[in-house]
Amino acid sequence: MEVGRERSTALPATVRLITTNPLLGELFKHFLEQRSAIELQVADLSRLAEPSALRLLDIGSLCPERLAEGVERLPAQAPIALINAPPELALTWVARYPGIRGVFSPQTSREQLLRGLDVLLAGQDWLSRPLMAYLVQRLRALQRPSSDMLTLREREILCLVGRGLSNAAIGRALCLSPHTVKSHMHNLLRKTGSANRAEAALRFHAGSPESP
Repeated sequence: MEVGRERSTALPATVRLITTNPLLGELFKHFLEQRSAIELQVADLSRLAEPSALRLLDIGSLCPERLAEGVERLPAQAPIALINAPPELALTWVARYPGIRGVFSPQTSREQLLRGLDVLLAGQDWLSRPLMAYLVQRLRALQRPSSDMLTLREREILCLVGRGLSNAAIGRALCLSPHTVKSHMHNLLRKTGSANRAEAALRFHAGSPESP
């Protein structure tokens, strides 16, 4: 009896399907009609930012530019999954937005969809092996920026950044123009996958402690 009361008072998890295809919405409602633990809301991009336990993005029907703008405005921790995403397209989006937690291809069966939703709502990922392998490789590359990725000049600059020197001071120390130092810094951020110069120096010294 106690278990029954607990189930009856539990609030369903809100899953918002963002699509412009009404037939897909009806199909999802049919799939989930026996799932009392899930409340499905079908909406367009105007409701993407509303709070939800999980957002399912029908990438096959939405405008890519508008969808990208909407995703970029979402909080980093917002759970997102792609629907109707072919492998090549899924890889492009996951590469751009690593926070995407799940991907369902156009060939996904009802059983796979339901299992994937349960996994995602439990806070885990639902990604294919190729996508997971890609993310692991990318993470390793970001965490291990070895010195052989960088030129000797770039290593010199990172060492000086680590000592707290500004771009102007680095230019004076290495007899480089401010424009040249800025260009090197741009390349460093790209190679190390860093958001700023301090993060680049930290990652470099963590992965390659020896100075040039």
